[in-house]
Amino acid sequence: MWIRSQNRMQLQDVNRFVIEQFETGIYIVGNGCTLGIYSTKEKALKVLDEIQTSIMTEHQSCTEDVNCIGKYFTKEWKEIYQMPQDEEVEA
Repeated sequence: MWIRSQNRMQLQDVNRFVIEQFETGIYIVGNGCTLGIYSTKEKALKVLDEIQTSIMTEHQSCTEDVNCIGKYFTKEWKEIYQMPQDEEVEA
């Protein structure tokens, strides 16, 4: 998943996220790069929840054919997720 860092200086194709706690804040790190810094663990977890939701959602749909005989699953995802600023995340 493509992620734009909180400071907008990085655009990373990230496939692994971790939360790390330091004295200076709660960091969300992806592929070894800091993507965002948050004041509380709850805010960082909320951002990870948003990322999880953005990665992929499934829904049912059928062909536009008049003789639609079955359903299939399609997957949609956001192209790029912008890391929100700390003050934009409600705890």
